[in-house]
Amino acid sequence: MPQGIVKPVSQIIASGKPLIVEMEVGANATPAKMLPGRLVIFDDTDWSVKEAGAKADNVVGFLEVAPDKKKTDAFAVGDQVKVPMTDCIALLTLLAAENVTRGDPLVSAADGKVAKQAVGAMGGQGGVIGWAMESSNVTVDAEILVHFHKNAEAAAAS
Repeated sequence: MPQGIVKPVSQIIASGKPLIVEMEVGANATPAKMLPGRLVIFDDTDWSVKEAGAKADNVVGFLEVAPDKKKTDAFAVGDQVKVPMTDCIALLTLLAAENVTRGDPLVSAADGKVAKQAVGAMGGQGGVIGWAMESSNVTVDAEILVHFHKNAEAAAAS
């Protein structure tokens, strides 16, 4: 019997029962970047989302696969999407060439991907969105299991 959590084939949530809210892909979203396993932030209108950028402090959640789509299918502007928002184990997209080890804190990277939290001044790293559950060091984007649990970024001293 294998230990740990098996990576899901047709969904993003690997374990847990997070709060999932249906939202809409916002007008400012880039459809090619609106993929399952990518982090999202709020767009201009209520209950609409777009891809998160690097070091975002306002991550809402991530995109889950739609019942009529595959993990590789992007969402278009105006599509309804399921956004898990709370604690779970999820298969998120790690930015290419990131060297992460189990337990490393992760933040948002460009295009809704995740990256290892860099050492730096408080208030300039982005909020931690979770922790790596497995190690990865490859030159291409990779799907890794992440303990998704958003945290507020510490504010810089004024």
